[in-house]
Amino acid sequence: MIKSMTGFGRGSAGRMKDKINVEIRTVNSRFFELIIRGMTLEPALESKVKEHVGGFIGRGNVQLRIELNDSQNGQTLNFNKDRFEVIQKILKDIHIEYGQRLNLSEIISTHDLLSADEPETLKMGDLMKAIDFALNQVNEMRSREGEQIQGDIINRLNNLTGLLGKIEDSGKQYPHDKRVSLQEKINTLLGDDSLDENRLIQEVAYLVERADTTEEIVRIHSHFKQFRSYLDQEEPVGRRLNFLIQEVGREVNTIGSKSPVPEVTNKIVEMKDELEKIREQIQNIL
Repeated sequence: MIKSMTGFGRGSAGRMKDKINVEIRTVNSRFFELIIRGMTLEPALESKVKEHVGGFIGRGNVQLRIELNDSQNGQTLNFNKDRFEVIQKILKDIHIEYGQRLNLSEIISTHDLLSADEPETLKMGDLMKAIDFALNQVNEMRSREGEQIQGDIINRLNNLTGLLGKIEDSGKQYPHDKRVSLQEKINTLLGDDSLDENRLIQEVAYLVERADTTEEIVRIHSHFKQFRSYLDQEEPVGRRLNFLIQEVGREVNTIGSKSPVPEVTNKIVEMKDELEKIREQIQNIL
């Protein structure tokens, strides 16, 4: 069963003022990206958290907020006076040197000048436990949304299979229709003159060979079969699905350029529309 890359979860561990609250939000991304907010972690602990979350999430943009109970009430904010004065001097120098007046708010935010007192201790065991609680909720949400995405994709795959079948039927009918059409045109042009049947057969065979899309149709059926098998796998398959849908798109374009049948052209347009909707869904698949 596939999973979405979008998820949300909360987790807590510890007691009283040492209680750690964790909030995790994930959205789609080509790679794993982690942003930690709230508390500043020691480099070694931050590295461990990143490795742990990355192993669980796999792929996606992750925002992880960490807070202590006592940091939410009565937290002390400190004003960095020295930094403020340095920045003010730089702004003044820019105005004198270049005649450009900049506002303080254009280059920094209040967070650059205000800092909160960080707690002296942070229990790693409680932190990791709170993170795991949040990750489990994220996983549940990703699974539920992945199930909905999978249902939508399967419906569209069924539509595509039906459209491809109609294209295949039109291709089988094309040789007969083309022969009748050519024969009528030649009879009109020749009048009572005899028609060279062998020559007609050669012309029809040439046109049919140019318009033959059997190879492309067989490959698309193969891609669809592989696509469905990936949907049932537990491991991340988003990148493989994206590759397959691109390959199907190429084959569909080839069929559209080969086939002179108007009905096929209409079906190609419908297939491209379905493929684009599947491609958009795949962008959010783990």
